[in-house]
Amino acid sequence: MQLDLSIIDYTSPLYSKVLDLRQAVLRTPLGLNLMEEDLDEDRDQYIVVGCNQDEVVACLMLKIVNKDTIKFRQMAVSTEFQQHGFGSMLVHYAENFCLLNEYTHIELHARKYAVPFYFKLDYTLVGEEFEEVGIPHYKMTKSLV
Repeated sequence: MQLDLSIIDYTSPLYSKVLDLRQAVLRTPLGLNLMEEDLDEDRDQYIVVGCNQDEVVACLMLKIVNKDTIKFRQMAVSTEFQQHGFGSMLVHYAENFCLLNEYTHIELHARKYAVPFYFKLDYTLVGEEFEEVGIPHYKMTKSLV
């Protein structure tokens, strides 16, 4: 299995496949519908996509917080591509993109079960557990400098 990584925006023909992946991996298991959420902020975000042939099998939204900080949002890896290192590849690619564009800090809201994944990538917990989309999350951060 191969993963070709790139940055797109919401005008890309791949964006609809990103929405499908986010729905399948992040919302359907919770009984939620991504299309019922406000997706307007997607217009102002970078989107990292991982493609295997012509299929989007991984994605990560990058929201600009300020001139130094990017917030990672809605990372999703297709079920059949999980446990192959593609999530780590996606994060490293996004971190390199941030550095190249002079963003030095990353923040994210990690689902509780994903905290060990982010620990392995040198992210740090900030604060206490909180609920988002009906499940436990933690704020995590990383300085790139």
